[in-house]
Amino acid sequence: MKLSDLELSPALRKDLSLVDFINTVASIINNGRYQLREVSTAPTHTGEQGEHLLFISGSVRRFYYWDDINLTWQYIEHNNSGLGQASIVASIALTAQGAAIGVTTLYTPAATGTYRVNVYHLVTTAGTGTLTTTIGFTDQEAAKTATPAGNIDLSVDQQAQTGQVFISAVAAAITYTVTIAGLAGSPKYSLFIVVERLT
Repeated sequence: MKLSDLELSPALRKDLSLVDFINTVASIINNGRYQLREVSTAPTHTGEQGEHLLFISGSVRRFYYWDDINLTWQYIEHNNSGLGQASIVASIALTAQGAAIGVTTLYTPAATGTYRVNVYHLVTTAGTGTLTTTIGFTDQEAAKTATPAGNIDLSVDQQAQTGQVFISAVAAAITYTVTIAGLAGSPKYSLFIVVERLT
């Protein structure tokens, strides 16, 4: 939506307050200019439908909005580099896999942070073997591994397991590895992993 230039009559142009108001409204609509009210204390007053504001206190940043249905203030908070919620930094989707996978990098953080790694693996063609997906990372002390999703029996067609792990990782690769114990026949599996940065 964009407002076209208005041609006011000479009489209306004499009303400077009206001209300023029209110019301000046109600037907001055409240029997206909007000043969000900033406060340093959390709101406690009864808000109006659609009311929202920015709360800043120290390192805490919150976007408050009035929930007119439940008559309460709700907020979204971010405390680090503008991250208001988890952001996906890496993902893989592998299908029709029939063998183990060696250590493979998912994501390498630029600095220390906290992450959530989500794993989902499933059997698509039955065979023989037990499949394990392992996540590797390095925290502030040492290299570590975790297995978010339970092992799957490759002899059971359509068996699936899912899980997630919360980790603190330094600036070193976050990896995944797939091992298959007792592999025989021609089983196939799919593997899906999503890495989310939390802070």
